[in-house]
Amino acid sequence: MRVTIFGMRMGALGRFYRWRLREHGMQEALAAAGIAIGVALVFGVLIANTSLTASARQIVSGLQGRARVQLAARSSDGFPARLAERAAHAPGVLRAAPALRGNVALVAADGRRVSIQLFGVTQALAELGGKQTRDFGPGGLRLSTGIALPSGIADAIGVHGGQRVTLIADGHARRVLIGSVLGANTIGLLAQSPLGIAPLDVVQKLLNKPGRVTHLLVQPRPGADQQAARELRRIANGRLSVRPADDELQLLAVTAQPNDQASTLFAALSAMVGVLLALNAMLLTIPERRRFVAELSTQGFEPRQVLTILAFEAVLLGTTASLVGLLLGDVLSRTLFDQVPTYLAFAFPIGTQRVITSETVALALGGGLLATFAATLPPALDLRAGRPIDAVFRETGASDAGEGMPARTARVILAGAVAIALAATAMALLRPALTMQAGLALALVCVGLIPAAFLGAAHLLARVSRRIPGSMLPVAVMELRATTTRSIALAGVGAVAVFGSVSVEGGHHDLVHGLDQSFGEYLATADLWVTTGGDDLTTESFDADGLPRRIARLPEVAAVRSYQGGLLDVGDRRLWIVARPAADRRFIPPSQLRAGDLDLATARLRRGGWTTVSDVLARHEQLRLGDRLTLPTPTGSLTLRVAAITTNLGWPPGGIILNAADYRRAWGTVRPAALEVDLRPGVPPAEGQRAVAQALGPSSGLRVQTLAERTAQYERLSRQGLTGLTQISTLLLITAALAVAAALGAAVWQRRARFAALKLQGFDEWQLWRSLLLEGAIVLTIGCLVGATLGVYGHALLNRYLQQTTGFPAPFSLAGVELLTALGLVAGITLIVVGLPGWMAARVPAHPQLHEQ
Repeated sequence: MRVTIFGMRMGALGRFYRWRLREHGMQEALAAAGIAIGVALVFGVLIANTSLTASARQIVSGLQGRARVQLAARSSDGFPARLAERAAHAPGVLRAAPALRGNVALVAADGRRVSIQLFGVTQALAELGGKQTRDFGPGGLRLSTGIALPSGIADAIGVHGGQRVTLIADGHARRVLIGSVLGANTIGLLAQSPLGIAPLDVVQKLLNKPGRVTHLLVQPRPGADQQAARELRRIANGRLSVRPADDELQLLAVTAQPNDQASTLFAALSAMVGVLLALNAMLLTIPERRRFVAELSTQGFEPRQVLTILAFEAVLLGTTASLVGLLLGDVLSRTLFDQVPTYLAFAFPIGTQRVITSETVALALGGGLLATFAATLPPALDLRAGRPIDAVFRETGASDAGEGMPARTARVILAGAVAIALAATAMALLRPALTMQAGLALALVCVGLIPAAFLGAAHLLARVSRRIPGSMLPVAVMELRATTTRSIALAGVGAVAVFGSVSVEGGHHDLVHGLDQSFGEYLATADLWVTTGGDDLTTESFDADGLPRRIARLPEVAAVRSYQGGLLDVGDRRLWIVARPAADRRFIPPSQLRAGDLDLATARLRRGGWTTVSDVLARHEQLRLGDRLTLPTPTGSLTLRVAAITTNLGWPPGGIILNAADYRRAWGTVRPAALEVDLRPGVPPAEGQRAVAQALGPSSGLRVQTLAERTAQYERLSRQGLTGLTQISTLLLITAALAVAAALGAAVWQRRARFAALKLQGFDEWQLWRSLLLEGAIVLTIGCLVGATLGVYGHALLNRYLQQTTGFPAPFSLAGVELLTALGLVAGITLIVVGLPGWMAARVPAHPQLHEQ
């Protein structure tokens, strides 16, 4: 059976493409490399983005099953299990399963430590039909007397079922049994999730919360969702939250949004770099492809048949390159981007498993194919009506057809680029939430500015070269003008890569500086901090058990204060609650104040009844200074007046600061999340640390840290959430530099006949090689300067976005180190890599026959 497309047999189409690969294999491979690089970066970033929320979705859905509503505590202390039992038998409820969740640390005998979320559950959980819980062994959920760990966590600390480890929770260290290790054959992808499961009564004992639960998952009777929710609200009596069973996912989405948006921006920039690389590679073959189209037309091929041949080649090239890109992107997601975001893991049930969705594959694959069509079909323009079929043969300089660019065209492109830049600026200023889209528009502006910058630089260098006797600059400028379009494409690749790196890395630098300043001021209220030691923003409370008095009696200690705090769900935001004792040195980090008087706000907070709110929350709730804010609390509600508006304090959904006395009353607890210790004058921090640690005793699970140690921990925590941006930025620069070097090297190698002609005119190989390096330097300088200039502008817009939309502390600075690093990396790699093919091409013999090829 013969398959034909528009009268063309598949066999004939295949023969055409085999001929192209045989004659122009290097150019096709280079084009494929450009597409593959773009697809790989996009695919790797998208997997990293989707895996975070998708892993949480798998955990939540795997545990909740058919539950659609939940009764949830408003603090980690939970609520009485008797209320959960009462709610389980309320009208409209078909099934219900209580659960207790808490953050703990597991420490193996060799000291390896891992933090997990420990879930205490009952057999009722399996009745909800969750995919994972119903498959816990034969017959469904089977709970042992010990803790069931996913195999990934067990492997991380080197333990097996039946062994004992040290569990640190509630300020105490206990030896616990690992009852079983659950592999992928039992719980699927959850085998890599940082969680543990044990019987409810066991977890209640380990967390020191007897008779308490934090959640009740509820499956309403068919058609009785509203009735069940109404009954649950009646039982909650304003002290518990009635929310959708999967509400955790919405809270996570809001928290992870800033990082996801920045990563998505890099994915789009990566795609743009891939398209430009492919386009540049195809520019090497445009003259030959145009002649090929003209020959087909003169031989009687119909336009649709010619288009079929071009489209067939594009499909083959794009599909092959995109599949390679998917494989490379998969490798990147397993290595470079395979990190658990610790800054979220303490607050949400997220996993380390990679989740690849069909939408992610389709987006990356479709983008690769679209880029290939954009790069391979320009010769089809010769088929438009009214154009002579042999026009390409009539053009002056047919050997370089498609390489020139009239000055008028460059001016039109420049005008369009300026218009896009103005539109992008207006977009970012009027709607800060659209800053990421404005960033993509500025990346297009980078490409649009290159033609005018290139032609202007060529004109200026031509004038300068006349004043430098013996220089190879005139030859370099002449060669650049002979390959204008190709050089513009190469400069565009470098410009987009530098723009992306400078803008996002600049914002990253400022954000890290702002976070360091914020956390430094936040922690500077004590010389020593006594906490559970986790990466939890000091939100895990513990049983102090008379510790403040014992520590205060130490001769090295001047004062001890109980710091309180936690997390609180308000609407779609999981807020960070900071509750400071009235005697604290400072309530509000001075650098984080956005609105209000620092001294007046501090005095009001010490007095009680007042609070600060993050600007992201203030905008969401339409709050101003002096307004009243009502918070849902475990005892009902707490109404406070707004004393000041701050940044988000380093926590994306925002936070509030209040007096510890208000917190104790509203949360109904005296359990601290930390003890702040002031040392007597002259006592070294290390000496005070040793004394306090001895007072805690050997069985304590608490950790004593000096101010320097606690600050270093917070700095590491803040950087951990942003590491991926630096990795993606660096990878984008390196791949772009290597690809530009490869494209430039291929173009240089293709011009050996031209070099042979220059040798016949008396140039030697050293002169030609210097000319080639000058060409590369000029192209890269133009691209890098345009990219760096717009990158600084994009950096300023991104900082404004971080401050006004996400509320992060990110004071603008030029970030000169990041700027110079980006420029040096692209230029250095490119010139080093291109040096070898340039030297080989410069050594071509001065042979007349080669010149005539």
